[in-house]
Amino acid sequence: MQLSDTTGLEVLQGELQKISYQNVDNGWTVVRMRCDEKEVPITVVGHFGQMTIGEYYELHGEWVQHANYGRQFKVSRWAQIYPHSLAGILRYLKSGIIRGIGDKTAERILTHFGHATLEILDKDPDRLLEIPKIGRKKKQDILKSWNERKRFREAEIFLSTHGISPTFISKIVRIYGERAPQLIQEDPYRLARDIAGIGFLSADQIAMNLGTPADSPMRIRAALTHQLEVAEENGHCFQTRPQLRDALAVLLKLPQVSIEAAMEETLSDLTEQGTIAFDEVRTEDGQILDIYYSARTFAAEDMVARGIADLLKTKFEAEPEDRILRYLQSYAEISGQPFSPEQLDAVRKSVSHRVFVLTGGPGVGKTTTANAIIRLLLKMRKSVALAAPTGRAAQRLSEVAAIGAKTIHRLLEWSAAEHTFLRDETTPLDAQVIIIDEASMLDIHLAAALIRALPRDAQLIFIGDVDQLPSVGPGNVLRDLIESGVVPFTKLSQIFRQAAGSSIVQVAHQINRGEMPNFVDHAASDCQFIAIEDASHIREVIKSLVHQTLPERGSYDPLRDIQVLTPMNRGPLGTYQLNQELQELLNPQGNRGEKLDTDVVTLRPGDKVIQTVNNYELNVFNGDIGFVEHAGFDGGQVLVNFGDRKVSYAKDDAYDLKLAYSITIHKSQGSEFPVVIIPVSMQHYIMLQRNLIYTAITRARRLVILVGTTAALAQAIKTQTSLKRQTHLITRLVQCSRPRASDG
Repeated sequence: MQLSDTTGLEVLQGELQKISYQNVDNGWTVVRMRCDEKEVPITVVGHFGQMTIGEYYELHGEWVQHANYGRQFKVSRWAQIYPHSLAGILRYLKSGIIRGIGDKTAERILTHFGHATLEILDKDPDRLLEIPKIGRKKKQDILKSWNERKRFREAEIFLSTHGISPTFISKIVRIYGERAPQLIQEDPYRLARDIAGIGFLSADQIAMNLGTPADSPMRIRAALTHQLEVAEENGHCFQTRPQLRDALAVLLKLPQVSIEAAMEETLSDLTEQGTIAFDEVRTEDGQILDIYYSARTFAAEDMVARGIADLLKTKFEAEPEDRILRYLQSYAEISGQPFSPEQLDAVRKSVSHRVFVLTGGPGVGKTTTANAIIRLLLKMRKSVALAAPTGRAAQRLSEVAAIGAKTIHRLLEWSAAEHTFLRDETTPLDAQVIIIDEASMLDIHLAAALIRALPRDAQLIFIGDVDQLPSVGPGNVLRDLIESGVVPFTKLSQIFRQAAGSSIVQVAHQINRGEMPNFVDHAASDCQFIAIEDASHIREVIKSLVHQTLPERGSYDPLRDIQVLTPMNRGPLGTYQLNQELQELLNPQGNRGEKLDTDVVTLRPGDKVIQTVNNYELNVFNGDIGFVEHAGFDGGQVLVNFGDRKVSYAKDDAYDLKLAYSITIHKSQGSEFPVVIIPVSMQHYIMLQRNLIYTAITRARRLVILVGTTAALAQAIKTQTSLKRQTHLITRLVQCSRPRASDG
């Protein structure tokens, strides 16, 4: 139906038949709409939100001529309506939008009520009982679905017209329900607090659309907490006052004078309320700086410092030195593996102190030393618990140690229902020694949860490569423990003969020392660099390696053996682009034609996928990699095989699955792969860091191939800015470890 409105815009009314395209970030949508029973569908474009095939809409806009796609109706505003014609009402009832109404029931309802059908559903629903085969229970089911649709329609339209992307509308409505418009108008910044994936910038844009003043205290408060969150996402535990002021001036586009005044009052309020915490640091030149934490991060850093210091101060009965040496001699004879002086020192320290750190790069015998420590502790009849931050790291630890290891979350017994760890001060772990592998991945929050759950007489041993990437979360726990000088540690550095022949080991150590590696120019080398000065060809070479060269030359399975690791998600060499093209090469149609579109990615049976956030209800964690077995069954379910278990995802949960033909180097921490391919390009300039490339190379067991430009590799090797995280843990450890006056 075509009309016109008071502003001169044309008005169309019709049924949505197909969503041809939708940009999940901004809502730009291309749809096919039937406006007349006798006419062919038309193409409609505009910024829409949540739309449902089978629903009816009123569209205000104008006709435009697109150079490539022809005549289109460009929408300025829109609203949802009910269909008018009998054919339209019947299609609406049959569309599945209203649960409980199937094809036969739809026909009976329409035959009985005709054009009045939808009005009766709205105003006199008891009349449904007039229709044969509709009893009271079926009537209740139909009304429940109808009323839900009716209640949420207003909320969905409100969210759509205020620029919220379709991806988030269903999440918002699920959490806030029909009160969404009211709650968001009261405080639009609650979206950033409550809805995963919506950040301050999106919430701020909505707030501006709703008329929130630029200097509103609510806006300043949200911006401050946002900036602390951004700092934590970049690995920092705190921000200084000047850092907060400068960030807010850019973020809010307000004069610094206005920011200073508003900040002073807001920081004071937030500190009083316990939302943030205040402290002071002394710089190298003696200057005192005010620093601010989120309250949770401040408490975590304080917990780690006090917990470690208390363990070190607790009396400890060490094993006699001669007994340790006799055991090590016996272990070396049985294993046929003599210990270096460094390894002997590490084992002695590990069983003689309440807290100990073992670190070192590839090929230095870290695994052999860790095994000797575990065996000696068991020989001493101590109960030992092994854990690692990720499932893959825990699995590798189990295989190496021949003892069951858990993720730290499972060790501490995370409760999805209570959203907390069940192991804490009141119910501590029941092991005497807790050994944490891949400890470079420990952020300050997970470290605090671990410390909180330790028995008073526990021993705590950290194992990890301090030169790898630090944790994704805030803090630099392993490095801070070592650099504090209060925690006993051994850094293994001697490369063993059997590892010395590996180019992977040699290149990793050269990069770690800041040297340009000497790549062996031989096809049999286990560490190769394919120099390509034209960055546009890097992606094609990687695809050829994965799809043809390596499977043919080395009999490598492109899905299970080969892993592409890249610094970033976006860009021509980011995971998004690489995954899309590798999926088309390796799994173009899936193995049964099934698929599920999540608005972010299309999942097919056979796809390699990665879980991107912790989902405690499903018991899957950030970084878990598996393979899709079924996609799109039972109304959108996805079944993923993670090797040790199969997990069924509803469509909403499947948004957290991404393709894993290519993953970021950060996501690879704690994992190993037979073959690793790494693009190295100046397109990733901001992410080119020495420990990033070092970490990627050390993920490979048998072969690593770097593909890129010499200039980009050189840039990465000379850059170490990621080490400069703002933490106060070293100072706290030193302060907490000083003897108290009462101790003397």
